[in-house]
Amino acid sequence: MLTKNFKSDKNRLINTTYQESRLNMTGWIIYNGTLNVPKIKELVDTLVEEGKKLNIKLEAVKNTEIIPMYSNEGKAELVYLNKLEEPEFIIFWDKDVLLASHLEKMGYKVFNSSKAIKYCDHKGLMHLVLSNNNIKMPRTILSPMIFDYSLNSEDYLIKCYETLGESVIIKESMGSFGMQVYLINNREEFINKVTELNKNNIDFIIQENIKSSFGRDIRVNIIGNKVIGAMLRESNSDFRANISQGGKGRLIELTKSQEEIALKAHKVLGLDFSGVDLLFGENNEPLLCEVNSNLNFLSFEKIWGKSFGKKILQYILGEIL
Repeated sequence: MLTKNFKSDKNRLINTTYQESRLNMTGWIIYNGTLNVPKIKELVDTLVEEGKKLNIKLEAVKNTEIIPMYSNEGKAELVYLNKLEEPEFIIFWDKDVLLASHLEKMGYKVFNSSKAIKYCDHKGLMHLVLSNNNIKMPRTILSPMIFDYSLNSEDYLIKCYETLGESVIIKESMGSFGMQVYLINNREEFINKVTELNKNNIDFIIQENIKSSFGRDIRVNIIGNKVIGAMLRESNSDFRANISQGGKGRLIELTKSQEEIALKAHKVLGLDFSGVDLLFGENNEPLLCEVNSNLNFLSFEKIWGKSFGKKILQYILGEIL
C-alpha cells in the first residue's frame, strides 16, 4: 500500500513501486478531435502505451467527445458522447482553454493547467506574462487591435518596422510546429504581410531578427522544475530550426545561463511540463524564443533513447498521490 512518505519523495523511481502495488488508476488525455495532425495522434498513443506500463488506464479523449455544460443551478457539468470512466487526473494535450478551465471547475486536476496553456497558446500574452522577470528575449512588439484597417495610418506600422530593424520576424500569435512564422526583409513586404493579417483579424507579434541564431535554436524539455534534456536544432536551408520544418536535432549539455533562463520561463508561466525554445544572441547569449505547453517530444525521444512520456506520467503520479 502506498504511504504518505512515498508521496513526498518526488525523486524516487515510480515504475517498479507502482507495479508492485498493483495500482489501477484512470486518467484522460484530451486532444483535439478536429485537428488532423498525425504527430499529435502518435504522441497521444505513445502516452497511452506508457500508461499501461504503469498500470494506468489512460483514455484518449477527443475534445469533441465531451460537452461542457452549465446546469440550471449554474453547476459545471459534462455531457458525454460515449461512456467514459471517471478520471483521477487529466492530461490536456490541446489548446481548448475554456474546456480545460471547465474541467478544473469540476474539480479535476489538469496537467498543464488552463492558465499555463492560455499563456503559452498566445505568443503576445506569453511575452506579456514573461516581461519584467529578467528574462532576456528578442525585442518584441505586440500587434495593435484594429477594427478597420482602412482607417489606420501606415505611420504606426513604419515606426514598428524601423524600431526593430530592416529584417524582422512576424509570428501569428497562435501557431505551432514553426508554422505561421514569417521572415520579412523590407518595408514593403512588412506592410503587405501586416495588412494581410489585419484584414483576416489575426493577432501577431513582431520581433527583431536574431541573425546570430539563423537556422539554429535549442529545445529544452522540462518536467516539474527539472530539465530532462536539451536538443540543439539546426537547419541549413531555413531560418527556422524546427524539426517539423526540416531541421535536425542532437543532444547537448546546457550552459548554466541556458538552463537558468529556461527554468525561469517555465516557472513564471506555471507549467508542469514544457518545451522551452532558446535562441543564440551575441556571443551565444541565450535569448528566450517561446515556450510550448503541448510540446512535441517525439523527436527528442528518438535521439534521447528514453521515454519522455513515462517521465511525464511519473511526475503526475507523484503530484496526485
